[in-house]
Amino acid sequence: MANQATTDFPIPAHLTGFFIWDRLHCPRPLTPLEHQLLVESTGIGFSQAIGEMGSGLIAECHLVNYYNYLTGVPRPLQPGETQEQRAERYKKNVAELMPKLGEKWEKEWLPSIKAQLERSRNPDYSGLSDGDLMARFEQMRQEVVYRWYIHGMLLYSFAAANDFSDFYKENVSNSMEGYEALQGFETEATQSSRGLWSLSRAVRANPELRSLFETKSGKELHEALKQTAAGQAFLRDLDAYLKDYGWRADSVYELTQPAWWEDPSIPLGAIQGYLSIDDAHGPDSQLAAAIRRREELLDQARKKLAAEPDKLQRFNELYEAAKSFTPIVEDHNHWIDQMGDIAMRYPCLEIGRRLVNKGVLDAVDDVFMLRTEELREAMSGRDYRPLIEERKREKQRFARVVPPPVFGPPPPPSGDPVEEVLNRFFGQPVEPSSDASIITGIAAAPGLVTGTAKVVRSLDEASKLQQGDIMVCEMTLPPWTPLFSTIGGVVSDTGGILSHCAIVAREYRIPCVCGTGVGTVTIKDGQTVTVDGSKGIVRIES
Repeated sequence: MANQATTDFPIPAHLTGFFIWDRLHCPRPLTPLEHQLLVESTGIGFSQAIGEMGSGLIAECHLVNYYNYLTGVPRPLQPGETQEQRAERYKKNVAELMPKLGEKWEKEWLPSIKAQLERSRNPDYSGLSDGDLMARFEQMRQEVVYRWYIHGMLLYSFAAANDFSDFYKENVSNSMEGYEALQGFETEATQSSRGLWSLSRAVRANPELRSLFETKSGKELHEALKQTAAGQAFLRDLDAYLKDYGWRADSVYELTQPAWWEDPSIPLGAIQGYLSIDDAHGPDSQLAAAIRRREELLDQARKKLAAEPDKLQRFNELYEAAKSFTPIVEDHNHWIDQMGDIAMRYPCLEIGRRLVNKGVLDAVDDVFMLRTEELREAMSGRDYRPLIEERKREKQRFARVVPPPVFGPPPPPSGDPVEEVLNRFFGQPVEPSSDASIITGIAAAPGLVTGTAKVVRSLDEASKLQQGDIMVCEMTLPPWTPLFSTIGGVVSDTGGILSHCAIVAREYRIPCVCGTGVGTVTIKDGQTVTVDGSKGIVRIES
């Protein structure tokens, strides 16, 4: 690693400390504007939230050779405050917040976010003057910071889930069933999947549409549907769906990627995947199964604890604090990570169009290679084309390099409670297997399954998944959720037991091994693999 860090991936001299590549959110290089608008903003808003709660950490994001790296630095104490007093303040704040977190999200924070995004979902900025456009751009930038401040507060739903699951594991069952007992709720993710499912049923019922979906790729399909009356009617229904659920891409932060409503090839591909699933196995049946599983686990736990009233009372208290975990996780992803972030793409594109007209950019998308202060100077006529070309060459060069997962000396554990929550979200490195046919990872969703592996690095590749396949991926985000109806198991390079991939796999009750680090580079399409989601092991059978 040292050789790579000094040659293929030089580390800036001013970065002295321990840094982790945030491959879970940013597996690909980012442009300077993407990083500054979104990742830096998440560090600001998120860090403000945990600081108000009393955390001793400051989360920082750094763009290193166009990849996002994270680090945590100590937060100074408040004047006159001791470490012990800060720890007590944190404990008190968290204890007060967790029982009312779901209510604050539903009644206070979410309505304010929806009001912001209602203004941002009109992507026509062409009628604004240059000054008004830049003012709106800056306002939206501050709104991102606000949303990620709320995101930081919602971290404590993860803490509540951990507390409940740990109690469950210690007092009810030595397994990950505690996390399963927090699932089976109506969310934006289930509604999104239900919408795609409904569209897929319309396709199955129409021989003309089904023929198109079975013979065209996602990219070809949209144009083909425009050519027939049945296709045009279907596209009207698709457009109605995309009005609510098309404000997303297959990743977070990548403003250079079009949203679904701009390029519907990804949702069309998801519908293609649904066609092979019979009517009895749609999202509603999956949700009903998750609800039955949750109620079964809660009932079993309460019966086991009935003879110990104090423990039963504590169980019920922890459950009340944690039961909003799944809705918060899925819904904040929809509003903050997806719609809230991709909305920033559209004022940027309008700025890019104006800079092309001014003769200071060659292409609209080149706007993403600038930083915010450079945007303002470019709007005044400064020509950044030579700098942009240099940055584009650098980004392309580093896109061919596999970055080191970490660099710098690992610090001792800080003891800060936020660190434990983040460890369960991002996952901790696992001991690699000495057997070339075995891949080790984190046991994230229980069960054992054998199937055909398909490596899916982006949703553009999802159409190759067939019923029962094992999806091997770098990470997943909410737009990937519909795929879980098709697959038989999942193996991810990144993430821990609280990652999106793990949560959805448990919801759909399919085995999952997260945090392998090497799954997508070791496993090949077509290989037969066995996924043991209870032990965190993947075996390559052939």
